[in-house]
Amino acid sequence: MSVKIGISFLLMLFVQIISAQQFNTENLVWPKPPQKGRIKFLYSFAGEKNLGVEKSFFKKALDFFFGDEEKNNSFERPQGITVDNKGRILVSDIGLKGIHIFDFNEKEYRFIKEYDDSLLVTPIGITVADNDDIYVCDSAIPAILVFDEDFKYKDRISINIIRPTGVKINKQLLYITDTGANQIIVYDLAANKEKFRFGKRGNDTGEFNYPVHLNISAPSNDSVAQKIFVIDALNFRIQVFDLTGKSINSFGRAGNSVGDFGRPKGIALDSENHLYIADALFDVIQIFDQNGQMLLAFGGSGDKFGNFYLPTDIFIDKNDRIYVVDSGNRRVQVFQYLK
Repeated sequence: MSVKIGISFLLMLFVQIISAQQFNTENLVWPKPPQKGRIKFLYSFAGEKNLGVEKSFFKKALDFFFGDEEKNNSFERPQGITVDNKGRILVSDIGLKGIHIFDFNEKEYRFIKEYDDSLLVTPIGITVADNDDIYVCDSAIPAILVFDEDFKYKDRISINIIRPTGVKINKQLLYITDTGANQIIVYDLAANKEKFRFGKRGNDTGEFNYPVHLNISAPSNDSVAQKIFVIDALNFRIQVFDLTGKSINSFGRAGNSVGDFGRPKGIALDSENHLYIADALFDVIQIFDQNGQMLLAFGGSGDKFGNFYLPTDIFIDKNDRIYVVDSGNRRVQVFQYLK
């Protein structure tokens, strides 16, 4: 009798705790009313447990009380993120030394940690080509590793490079941030060779002080030229270049005021070419126009939905869904840009 009472008590306690942890996320929008919402929280995930494969209520209770629930968190130190053309979410993890692949459509999960009979060491930046080939910056090897859409190893790009961290593809050209060399390297995928590189250590125009991630604006229908946006981390600014590496302008400074940077990390652009900058010191995402005018910020320190702890990267898909690597909270949070 006492055993039955004990189990019943645990189950009741479990229900109460879970109920207390749930809250309405419908109102998680930025800015707050009465202003028109522009960013809306959608969901968060931390591992296989979020793929939608349902456990029984009794199994959930046992996991909660005996510790198996924590094991379902797939992340240790997530860093970079991208989404392929099939909607699969790819997240690099320097703690587990591999790549997480989440397929919410098929409710499947994979983890890749090997290439060509070797092990990944420090995978950071990650991007996907139009044919779904996957390019991973491993800053410790150092090289760009290439996998096909089935995650089979294809190639290794190990040109004269010191510490690659960021990577982006545009029209058969691979743009690589070499943090160690304070340069941007442009690699011709069709010719399989380096095309050119630009930058050096310094704080003048066109110079870098530990650049990290980069991104490229999408082609437009109004003849506006594409631009390269580089996070010049320890100069606390965003530098803007044309596709040949010619400097256009820059914006940003160190500080703790609106629009300032503390530890800028990830960068992404939405369908209207607004710039989103993840700041791992301030735990926010700041949104700018292309002239560097700040438009909005969202987030803040914490572990609740909509808060961040050390956000390291950001990706925006063609539907304006915003994926943020919330590294310190060992999760990815997903938002929607509301036009």
